[in-house]
Amino acid sequence: MTQTAPKQRLNSAKQSKQTSAATPKIEPTENEGAANGAETPVGKKKKPASPNADTPTASSNKRTKKRSTKSKLKSQPLIELGMEVVCEQTKFFDALFLVSCATPAKPTHPILANVLMIADVATQQIHLTVTDLALTIQASFEAQVLLKGEITVPVQILLEIVKHCPNGHISLNSQIQMTQLADDDQQSKVYSLGLSDADGKYEIRGMGAEEFPPAHTIDATPISLPTTGFKDGLKGVIYAVSTDENKYILTGVHIQLAQEKLKFIGTDGHRVATTEVSTQGIGRKSRKQVASPEVIQFTIPGRVLKELARNLDDAVECIHLLYDAQSHRLGFAWQDIMLKCQCLEGTYPDCEQLLAKFSFDQEVVIEKALLVKALERLAVLTDKKEKGIYLQFDGALQQLRLSIEREFGKGDQVVVAHLPPEMSLNIQFNLKYLVEAAKAIPSSAIKIHLQQSDHPAMLVPYGDRPNPKAQMSMRQFLLPLYNSNG
Repeated sequence: MTQTAPKQRLNSAKQSKQTSAATPKIEPTENEGAANGAETPVGKKKKPASPNADTPTASSNKRTKKRSTKSKLKSQPLIELGMEVVCEQTKFFDALFLVSCATPAKPTHPILANVLMIADVATQQIHLTVTDLALTIQASFEAQVLLKGEITVPVQILLEIVKHCPNGHISLNSQIQMTQLADDDQQSKVYSLGLSDADGKYEIRGMGAEEFPPAHTIDATPISLPTTGFKDGLKGVIYAVSTDENKYILTGVHIQLAQEKLKFIGTDGHRVATTEVSTQGIGRKSRKQVASPEVIQFTIPGRVLKELARNLDDAVECIHLLYDAQSHRLGFAWQDIMLKCQCLEGTYPDCEQLLAKFSFDQEVVIEKALLVKALERLAVLTDKKEKGIYLQFDGALQQLRLSIEREFGKGDQVVVAHLPPEMSLNIQFNLKYLVEAAKAIPSSAIKIHLQQSDHPAMLVPYGDRPNPKAQMSMRQFLLPLYNSNG
């Protein structure tokens, strides 16, 4: 019995071999394979595999799967961490609001709508920079800088987010996601800035700091100027600059800096404003004097000076001026703020020589508040076609009559004035120009110098002043409007 069973199994195996060799090979179906599984020879063990494992299509699918797996592995983004900062909401917002003034209305490049943020570990500060290429404003504030880094993000979006954050601490972190596919040698980078406070989290997409315009350095010795005198002198002329880009050089304020004197000149061709202040100011400390006795002069864009006057705090004792004659660039620095600009190129008109040919032998003193109030009332009757207002000086009645007449209405205002008894003069001015000149004078009263109806008028401060100890002189010149009827 023990020898018969193996012989039968061997004979059956030989018969199955002969049968398979004599007949064509037919692929068994799934059910047949399961039914005949017991007849598989013992000496040959089959590896379990899919039904199509030995076909060419299956092998190609394997290779494709391997390639896609490798591609996926290579396309996974690599994250590079940047800055990690904790700062105060108020300091962050104040600095952002200041630098955002330099954002162009219509950026010629997307990077110009961004703010450059640099986290400095050494100084434990965040430096912010915004530029429109003509004006650059930089501001810094203290923060807890854990990791250094730099990034640029849209300034207006960031400003609005920080504005609505609650008072307290804000956490900032930046990162770069780098992705590279197998069939592409170049890397795609995605810059982002994360911001979180006590209430929520935000993420802003940005651009690389290397794309931001490089900052120009001003190689010059700082000149210290009193803030109060500088702002008063600037306010006295800034209103008179032209807004017409065709009058390029007249869109700026001309500044002359000499020993102990700082002079501002502004004109648009219809009016001239000049102020002269002492660089010594009213403080006890002596200021740093200009090394050269020569007059340093340059023309600064009016827009730059308007931003400077608006953001320069009165609590700041002095402001530092830096002027590089070779690059024709200028900067103002105070506290942790730096404002840089390119000066206007061209020859500024000699207004002093132009006005020197006029003489004034009649003087009128008017209270400033009464004059401005009367002019503002009559301003409601002005239109685009006719902007003039008539001034009638009556010495016998010691009064000034202001009158305006249009097709849709007319108005008259009488203001008490001190003038020569024999004076009788009628003159017409642009109402807007007259109001702006009167408001720019920092005194309780205004003295008007006149000659005749076809000569300009000169307005100067008179009476009490906000800073009586400040050494400042101011003159406002207005050219008259000519009546078509003579």
